[in-house]
Amino acid sequence: MAGSVSHIQTRSAALYVQKTAITFSASVSLDQAYGSATIFKVKNLTITPPMGEVDLVNLWGEDALDTAGSNVSATGTFQIQAMEEKSWTLAKATFTLAFSHDEAGLTTPNDNSLETLFHGAGIDIADTPAFTRLTYGDSTTSKRVKVGNIGFVWNNGSGIKNANMNKVLITKMGDIKSTGIDGHWEQECEAVCLAQDFIMENED
Repeated sequence: MAGSVSHIQTRSAALYVQKTAITFSASVSLDQAYGSATIFKVKNLTITPPMGEVDLVNLWGEDALDTAGSNVSATGTFQIQAMEEKSWTLAKATFTLAFSHDEAGLTTPNDNSLETLFHGAGIDIADTPAFTRLTYGDSTTSKRVKVGNIGFVWNNGSGIKNANMNKVLITKMGDIKSTGIDGHWEQECEAVCLAQDFIMENED
């Protein structure tokens, strides 16, 4: 007899962004570690955890007769084969970010935003009104931030799942488009981090 299923609704999920390093602790959950982070409006979120891929290595000959038993699933003689573990892949997140005000998430320049992680601090334009000029590829005055964090939280009121990308690199601040004449503006984004900097946790 099938049991009931408790759904975690997408409207109960959140994306947190912090441009500075976070001090992690074994006594503090990820969703509580973001003290000064900013919550963003996103949709079409896909998180791809690191993959531990393997290659098949075919060797000459056959092994001795195997007999079913402890850690041996079948009796027989088989070609000698092995699996070679490859390096872990990057973790990746892709999502669509909804614009708020004139910026992708924030109205305060050089704050906790994806734009700050991608473009750096930007260049202050002292006009009236003031502007912040965002550049691409600058390695001196407006460098890409490499110590920031992106956190994802799913919460259905009775269960929480957290994921975090530490020392994340925003690799794509892509197409900017309108959802329609009565809609809003949004932008395609992508982020990656090393396997060692991606963590997930489940509420017990």
